[in-house]
Amino acid sequence: METLPEYLLLLKLDKNKMLETIDTLRKLPSKPQSGVDLEHTMNIFGTWHVAVWFSSDNSAQAIEFINKKIGQIPGVVDAFPVATFPHMGSTKENPGENREESEESI
Repeated sequence: METLPEYLLLLKLDKNKMLETIDTLRKLPSKPQSGVDLEHTMNIFGTWHVAVWFSSDNSAQAIEFINKKIGQIPGVVDAFPVATFPHMGSTKENPGENREESEESI
């Protein structure tokens, strides 16, 4: 089973429209466009205000989603996408095995 590339999108919001913008983000459908699956939206604290976790069939669809869907929401002033690559398989079964392999490659 092939996994889709996952993205963490950090958003900076206009402080005067923060509540309305967060509400709009929370109401996004789980499939906001073809090839994109929205996993989570979450409030975060610090430089960025909201994180959006999503997957897409390809990077072109991810960019389109960021620019045409998220970027058009009133109150979104900046977006920082981070492509992520989840670790596959469990490291709990053989915890020392991966460590030994890493030490050998050093």
